[in-house]
Amino acid sequence: MAGTGRFPALLLLGVLAGASPALCEDVTLEGLRDSYEEASNALRLRGRDISAKRVGTISRAVGHASLKARERRLACLRVSNEAEGKRLAVAMDGGRVLIRTNKRGRKTAKGYHTYVADWREPKLFIIYELDAEGRKMRKGLERCDGTIGGPEDITRLLVAELRAMGAQDAKSITFLGDGAKWIWNRIDQIIEEVGIDRARVSTCLDYYHAVEHLASVAEAKTFASQIEKRAWLDNMKKLLKKAPPAVFLAELAKSRRRGNAVIRREYAYFKTNMSAIDYARLSREKQPIGSGAIESAVRRIVNLRIKGAGMFWKLENAEAALHLRCQLKTNNWNMFYADLLNGLAA
Repeated sequence: MAGTGRFPALLLLGVLAGASPALCEDVTLEGLRDSYEEASNALRLRGRDISAKRVGTISRAVGHASLKARERRLACLRVSNEAEGKRLAVAMDGGRVLIRTNKRGRKTAKGYHTYVADWREPKLFIIYELDAEGRKMRKGLERCDGTIGGPEDITRLLVAELRAMGAQDAKSITFLGDGAKWIWNRIDQIIEEVGIDRARVSTCLDYYHAVEHLASVAEAKTFASQIEKRAWLDNMKKLLKKAPPAVFLAELAKSRRRGNAVIRREYAYFKTNMSAIDYARLSREKQPIGSGAIESAVRRIVNLRIKGAGMFWKLENAEAALHLRCQLKTNNWNMFYADLLNGLAA
């Protein structure tokens, strides 16, 4: 009987979708960087005549194997002391990707299912090491992962990664974000589950997002001229960055007016995040005050490959591509792929 068959012995050797481990890696890397068509062209230029369809098949096989390996790793976590004595920053954020879901019913005359495409928010985290000046350390400890799932799913992945690197023994950990509730509402949970001493933890609302909220207040206020408006905004930005949060909030409170919903809303925003806007203290302690690292990760990992005009993904394929690109774009690919092959051989 004709059939593809299953050969466990080949899987133990790292053979996926009928391709050797080396070919799988080569093809997958090209498929992660560009569309499958462009990956096929790039491979042909290097003497590998592989169709775009074959590139997709191999890339998806590697991606699905990596997701299974991730679940095995989460179920049997190995803990190291990588983070001991280091200063770490942790950030989470989301992007956008179109997920394709087939409609029920018969296929079309050409043998395809009709489908709907809905926007979903892939969520990412990044953990990175800080240098003495509070900047992201070049070639320092860095981990990144993502999921198309919800806040609880990304929290589960983040907690596991922090535990695996021994983050409870880090010198300090700074949680950065844009103020989204799905992030801030889970920081206490993360601290508790990892076992981090709260005295070593700082939270920071991204300064540039905070400035955008200040700009909303300036737009809602009444000024005699644009010069006066710019002067007020410049002064408030300096207070926000240099003064204690209580001093900044006291000055901002002077702008509240009965009936002005925008200013009241923005004042409540800053008051709610009061513990995360102490930029003066964070700067003195050489801690980061911006979440540019995670925003850059979303752009490089999601926007430049997974999100695109007319690009639709099946859920499981998007999850796999997201996981693989997280490893590639944070320079962890060699270690990741070696672990994947070792897992297949186990």
